[in-house]
Amino acid sequence: MWVVLSLTSAFLLGFYDIFKKQTVVGNAIIPVLFYSTLISGLLFLPLVVLSHLQPEWFAGGFMSKLYIEPLTARQHLLIMGKTALILCSWMFSYSAMKHLPITVVGPVNQLRPAITVILMFCVFHESLTWLQGTGVVLAIISFYFMNRSGKLEGINFKSNKWVYMLLGSAVLVALSGVYDKFLLSKESISPATIQAWYTIYDFLMMAVLFFFIWYPHRENQPFEWRWGIVAMAVFVTVADVIYLTGLKQEAAVVVLIPLILYGVRLVVSFIYGIFGFKEQNIRSKIVPLMMVLAALVCLCV
Repeated sequence: MWVVLSLTSAFLLGFYDIFKKQTVVGNAIIPVLFYSTLISGLLFLPLVVLSHLQPEWFAGGFMSKLYIEPLTARQHLLIMGKTALILCSWMFSYSAMKHLPITVVGPVNQLRPAITVILMFCVFHESLTWLQGTGVVLAIISFYFMNRSGKLEGINFKSNKWVYMLLGSAVLVALSGVYDKFLLSKESISPATIQAWYTIYDFLMMAVLFFFIWYPHRENQPFEWRWGIVAMAVFVTVADVIYLTGLKQEAAVVVLIPLILYGVRLVVSFIYGIFGFKEQNIRSKIVPLMMVLAALVCLCV
């Protein structure tokens, strides 16, 4: 069951990347995130209220999975920390997505497992298996080939700030993956509870940025409403709940979930970049794409 959940989440996230690209190009990022988080928060707010007022409605069956558990002040602070981490990642990722082709963004984003392995090695001094070492090497080589491909479109990875933002986002997402496992296992918080409070805190933090940073300077950063914002919110919210549900299952092979999630998501967004966005220099991007997929296999098996 966890494999089906992971595949479903991966497909949804692939389309989320597509809607994100359609929405941020030529648009102010802060209001895009503000309205997206508002919609996500509104999806969960009724569950939070009903779980508090009518908990008996969630007794047994499918409804029990939607019950939003009461949390301690400490647990709320932990979820706020996760929210801040993801919000910073989103700011970097959306900024990069706005200025880079999705066929470049996709492969760079999927270097996250390699970054996770490197972080674990540097911080916790964990030993690497030969497969993990191979995966890290493949990821580094693929980044070199992506740099060569990017130069055909005037993108120099060494001096392009959007590439650095994309890498920063990947590091933060890698950290958040460890954070999710901690909240699910050590704190025993349900997937629906994590996602509900995360989306609410996400909106509140974005509201601060919206009203105090973007709104006073809105003339310099014009915003256009696009219906892709709604699609983004729905796709990422449902995908995250499905992902956390799969991660929570005892039978889940945790190391394989990133392989499914990242691999399918990358292929979906890359294919749409070719046929939907009509992006160029696809042949030069195929080699790093295949190397990233090979690196994912080595890192996650």
